[in-house]
Amino acid sequence: MTKRIDMRALFAAGALVLGGVATGGAAQAASCGKTAYEDGTFGPAVCANGKPNKAVRSEYREAAPAIMALKKKATRKQILAAMCSDRTANATSVEIFDALQYQEARYEWPARVTRRAERDIVAERYC
Repeated sequence: MTKRIDMRALFAAGALVLGGVATGGAAQAASCGKTAYEDGTFGPAVCANGKPNKAVRSEYREAAPAIMALKKKATRKQILAAMCSDRTANATSVEIFDALQYQEARYEWPARVTRRAERDIVAERYC
């Protein structure tokens, strides 16, 4: 499962860099389809153009509601608290990671805000 998260992180990070350079502004949701994975999750969270994939938004809202409720100006502490809340409500690491990637693309959160959260997900540290 961790390997899958690492692969998604690399893909999403690359897409965000390319999307940020190409658009230069706030990301608008795009649709690049919905794939159902063997573990019951859906993706991709971020399309190849760096925009959040609106085709999977409802699944992420159901799986990780606290993360999906965060707003553009969310702080690192608010993100970590939302991760804890969703994990306590039985969201899986993959669901939390996917929702975080979606929101990162949606709000263009900088790495200084999300880096620790991503490390905590990979290390299974939530609360």
